[in-house]
Amino acid sequence: MNEYLRPVWKSGEVYRETVAMIRLGGRCGGNLLYTPSEILQVESYDGKIKYEQGKDYVIDGKKLSVTENSRIPTAEWNLFFHECREQAQNEHDSGELKLCLDPIETSDGRYITLMALDNPEYVTKWQLAVTYRTCGRWEGYVPDSKISMLPKVQGKFKKREQVHILLYGDSISCGYDCSGFYGLNPGQPVWPRIMVDGLVEHYGAPIELKNVSVGGTNTDWAIDNVKERVFNYSPDLVVLGFGMNERCCGSVFLDKTRRLIETIGKGCPEAEYVLIATTLPNPVVSEPAEKFQQYQGEYAEHLKRLEKTGVVVADVQSVQKEIMRHKPYIDLTGNWLNHPNDYLARIQAQVVTEVLCD
Repeated sequence: MNEYLRPVWKSGEVYRETVAMIRLGGRCGGNLLYTPSEILQVESYDGKIKYEQGKDYVIDGKKLSVTENSRIPTAEWNLFFHECREQAQNEHDSGELKLCLDPIETSDGRYITLMALDNPEYVTKWQLAVTYRTCGRWEGYVPDSKISMLPKVQGKFKKREQVHILLYGDSISCGYDCSGFYGLNPGQPVWPRIMVDGLVEHYGAPIELKNVSVGGTNTDWAIDNVKERVFNYSPDLVVLGFGMNERCCGSVFLDKTRRLIETIGKGCPEAEYVLIATTLPNPVVSEPAEKFQQYQGEYAEHLKRLEKTGVVVADVQSVQKEIMRHKPYIDLTGNWLNHPNDYLARIQAQVVTEVLCD
């Protein structure tokens, strides 16, 4: 658990950072977030194969590259794209997948493959997991504790009384695409489990987690289903994890989230709230907002306008934005569209836990 929750924004030791091995122009390699001072282990995403420095890969600064006779599996970029809509439509209609999305166009006129939906190994089998020591420095947004703004929950933690946490969100809150969610190796637990175990270890207080999240949902659905999903559990803390499936600008999402909090408050007047600023989808997608995505990156700053005593924001997306200044999205995803892999899911757990720890 200490390895899962070691913050990515603190240098020292980095645990199982993922790097996709994609070939381009005859070369294959990827960037680490920090320059390593010592490589401790390079392994396959599932943890089954350990690779040897010099034999399978070489390190040059932040760059990890495969050697000529490496055992590391590599992929071509065309595995993740279709050149035209007809190819994408053929994939959609092939019957191999039960796709709920139409072909999705990219900013350069191609279409991304959707073969990784509910099949994360389509992407993760090309990702290495690298554990290393570093003296590198984080230069982006740094989450900090906001537990003092949640005085009721903080009081229960300090007294080591049981805290009832209710997680209400979309597929990312369900745990897609953590390996443990699918029963795949390396079996990393879903991020809410990591968060709860970390809080129990930190405070020594018992925590009951009720996860009522449903994939594909948004705040409109959440408001309509509050009575069934929330009122029956009398939570001390409600963690809201919506945003990925919204089709609205930041100001509208702000208003919807405010209405959701007010609706929950009618049946749970003592509840306090953590609002998760969602992780971000694949940036190459250029579909109009009403079809998939455009506005998610605005949500953190708008949600912060709701912060007050009893309501705080866990800004996951600002941490992801800093990581993506150094690493491509394919290093962070489990489905090539909008779900975190183990690495980014751990980071979500780290941010939410940091907010809730004193």
